[in-house]
Amino acid sequence: MRKYILLAFKIFSGALNLFSQTTNSLTKFNFKFFRFQVNDAFGEWKPIYRDILNNKFKFFNIKKIILFSLTLIIWGLSIGCQKVATNDNRFDLFEGGKLYKSPNNYFYIAELHGTFHQMGRQYGLLLKQQLGEFYEEAVNDFLIGEIGSTYDELKDLGEMYYGNLPQIFKDFFDGMNETSGLNPVQTKIMSVGFLSVYYSGCSSLSAWGDYTTDRSVVTGRNLDLASENLQRFSKYFHIVVWNPTGYPASVANIDFIGSLFYQTAINNKGIFLELQDGTSTDTSKYDGRENINHILLESLFRKTTAVEVDRWFNTTFPSAGLIMNASFPDHAVIYEWATYRVVGRQAEGLIAASNDFVDPSWHNYPIIFYDSTNEGLGFTYTRRTHLMQKGEQNKGSITPQRMMEIFDITIPDGGATFPSEGPIKTIYSVVVQPSTLKIWLKVRGYSIWEEIDLTEYFEN
Repeated sequence: MRKYILLAFKIFSGALNLFSQTTNSLTKFNFKFFRFQVNDAFGEWKPIYRDILNNKFKFFNIKKIILFSLTLIIWGLSIGCQKVATNDNRFDLFEGGKLYKSPNNYFYIAELHGTFHQMGRQYGLLLKQQLGEFYEEAVNDFLIGEIGSTYDELKDLGEMYYGNLPQIFKDFFDGMNETSGLNPVQTKIMSVGFLSVYYSGCSSLSAWGDYTTDRSVVTGRNLDLASENLQRFSKYFHIVVWNPTGYPASVANIDFIGSLFYQTAINNKGIFLELQDGTSTDTSKYDGRENINHILLESLFRKTTAVEVDRWFNTTFPSAGLIMNASFPDHAVIYEWATYRVVGRQAEGLIAASNDFVDPSWHNYPIIFYDSTNEGLGFTYTRRTHLMQKGEQNKGSITPQRMMEIFDITIPDGGATFPSEGPIKTIYSVVVQPSTLKIWLKVRGYSIWEEIDLTEYFEN
């Protein structure tokens, strides 16, 4: 008899444990409420419930004990299911991965955990439907149907791109293949397909110290692309948050779904790195070097301090000229990063960058300098100048909200954002406050400014 009683109590304890895990606190368990609910629904439970409390084992009916325990389990599971279904826009789980929508439902946020292979599996299942839709629209309809690329050309490009990936990202895509519904060739094509139409412009402004209300860094950045057609895919921008085992930092990256072409990312140590094209200044290229987008993104999993980031930039050279905004909680640096030399441009509280090198030391090197007379349609001089002017005009009052207002101003109106007409488009704008790990993302023509608190998704 006693072994059945013990079994029943084990089941009962399991149900209580499930309930406590689901609500995160046993204090939420209302025993009085539960007792009346059970009594009202099952009148015959009353003597059993009394005997359990009084420890009168001899009156137990084994069938009733088991049924009573099963009722508790079902009740606990029903509460658990309700909790998951209504938990802050989270609507799917897989092997530790979680999928959310941003507060106003504009962007997916994939929160991943484990090895990169495990995170790839999580990602593939969580975004299975969106990956299939994006492949059909971006690859079949756009790249092949409109641009005129052939499947074989895209396949070769995807294979080459995959072959040059760091191992961690190969593992990620391999895991994704197992659950996404796409075959390996399709996955590789989608990961790299837009490289054939990418031309990155971009601008950034960072303020801190005397320029911000709380002296912490606030950075804004635009991603500008010379491809109007990419705006049709705005709904496929998302944030993927990697929380890898065995690495000191977690990383959040803004990109197209299924793609891995780093432009804007931040880690949970408050290190924000965003990339701006610098090939109009340093026109040399080195095809034999590692893809800089890959190793930049990989570096964010390993770097936890500004000193480490500075050392990395001074010992690594890109395959093409770049300008990098490195923002930290208390300062920012613009790395003018040529294929043969780097300059970490610093300032006292306000610094801007676009697509040209401006540090005076570059006059001793064979690079191209720009001003209003030769900047062309890229407006690199004008954008940078406008941002510095707006920063000075708002000295002492810059907040994330004020930075968003600055980046909403178009070039003709004294800002740095490309207007909706013209060959170059501002695709998205980001404002970040590294000290709080908050970002504000706005995809032009698609969303409003959407605040995302990354502390809710970072694990490390």
